Amino acid sequence: MADNLSGPGHIGGGDDAMALHEAIRSIAEGLDVPNLAARILYGRGVTGLEEAQRFLNPKLEHLSDPFLLPDMEKGVERVIAAIKSGEKLCLYGDYDADGVTSVALMSNFLKNLGLTPEVYLPQRSEGYGLNIDAVRKLSQQGVSLVVCLDCGSTDIEEVAEAARLDMDTIIIDHHEVSEVHPSARALINPKRADARFPTRELAACGVTFFFLLALRRTLHNRGFLDRQINLKKELDLVTIGTIGDMAPLIDDNRVMVKFGMETMKKNPRTWLRSFFSERIIYKDTIDEYAMNFVIIPRINAAGRVSDARHALDFLTCQDERDAGIKLRSLHEINRKRQRIEEGTVREIVEIIEQENLAHKKSIVLFKKDWHVGVIGIVAQKMVEMFGKPSIILTEVGSQLKGSGRGGDGIDLYHTISSLGSFLLGYGGHKYACGVSLTKDNFLPFARAFEERVIAPVSKKEKKVRVDASAGFEELTLDLLRFMERLSPFGMGNPRPNLLLPSSSVSATDRLIRITDTSNRTWYGSFQGQRLAAHSRPARIIASPVLKEQMGEQFIHLNIKEIRPLDGG
Repeated sequence: MADNLSGPGHIGGGDDAMALHEAIRSIAEGLDVPNLAARILYGRGVTGLEEAQRFLNPKLEHLSDPFLLPDMEKGVERVIAAIKSGEKLCLYGDYDADGVTSVALMSNFLKNLGLTPEVYLPQRSEGYGLNIDAVRKLSQQGVSLVVCLDCGSTDIEEVAEAARLDMDTIIIDHHEVSEVHPSARALINPKRADARFPTRELAACGVTFFFLLALRRTLHNRGFLDRQINLKKELDLVTIGTIGDMAPLIDDNRVMVKFGMETMKKNPRTWLRSFFSERIIYKDTIDEYAMNFVIIPRINAAGRVSDARHALDFLTCQDERDAGIKLRSLHEINRKRQRIEEGTVREIVEIIEQENLAHKKSIVLFKKDWHVGVIGIVAQKMVEMFGKPSIILTEVGSQLKGSGRGGDGIDLYHTISSLGSFLLGYGGHKYACGVSLTKDNFLPFARAFEERVIAPVSKKEKKVRVDASAGFEELTLDLLRFMERLSPFGMGNPRPNLLLPSSSVSATDRLIRITDTSNRTWYGSFQGQRLAAHSRPARIIASPVLKEQMGEQFIHLNIKEIRPLDGG
């Protein structure tokens, strides 16, 4: 397998190489960091000193101007009009972490102004987005303004029905936009074709945060605020929604999540302190692992197998004792979700084996009793297990509802939109989608999707991204401390992978032992194939991490790939 090396150490000679090495030297000297650190930055597209300083030292003032988002002024003016006239306003969200945190953000801000907005979080059985029944119900309750958060961008009929019932709609969303827009008073979405906003891949909670920045600025400029509302403390919610929706942690997302994590450590709010009280996580362990595997699953579980309102109430809770009770409830809901998910995954793997489906380019499966709340996360599991775009469907009423996840090299929304003739409805973005269709259209849709999908790259052929080549002598504690400054890690900003030189590699009971050419011993972990206990020459790709044991810091290698040099 050819190396996927974009790192500076693999540029040939000539003027380009000289310019490259000069740029790296300038970054290293300007930041006073090791040369390898500068090579890692350069490999990530951070090619100048000023850019590197902004990347490593983000500031809230680096955030883009919220008024660059389309329809921002229209949306702000309509909300201010509703505030001034005392209209009944409803926040209509989605049931996942992004939707719930978007509603929490907007609700917190409006409550700071002395308002109590209505909140509508649909059940999974209602499906994603606005629905006609909900719109009519809100009209009967006297709502005159619906603010759609994390939904609405393609809900043309539903927004038209709201208008027919004398309700205005503001859409604050990040999903792909159709060519024909809903007739909303404002459609604030960075994916609009006319958007000039620098960060296209915001989560909905990020778009909501920018809306609140614009609203606060306008209210302040007009003298409506007798005090400045602190939005920095709300970045904990933006962090949950952004990471939970797998938005890339670059540009504006990076700034918001960086400060969100910092806020969670320095000034944890009631909901987070309950995690500490229950000894589930601790203040000094708040990192991407805690977000992805502890906090976000509990927030998402409510909307998956229960009611998303449980998650919203928890995140906005002000009472310590009540927050603990709500967290324990979410914990039990999450355990239920895990049991349902594990059973569904086992069932699907059996179907794939029994029906000999492993040769297919995609996985599209349906069973009427699969839980609608877990089909999205099960589709993601299929992508992880088989490396293929997957759509898992279940029966809801007279329709099939499905959730899809894409792997590398597929724009899932683009693929699904080309199959619209088979579907009753669809929505989503590059990495995830939702679909609804009739039972009669299931097999034609599955066949058409299979034809559209390009054969996925096998796990053996898949290339591990390398940030830079490095010598073992460059792996120092100073380098590792620098690498932590590249955090938060996640989508779009993974932990750096280094290609390390020829060394002797062998397996111990639990670890991989590496002996470099200077006869120093290093230890790492590896999830790949079993290794022989005897030493063999190899090159490795690894992500070095800083660990601590008994007060001593040391470097541990998370090994991604081992390349034997003896052909064995």
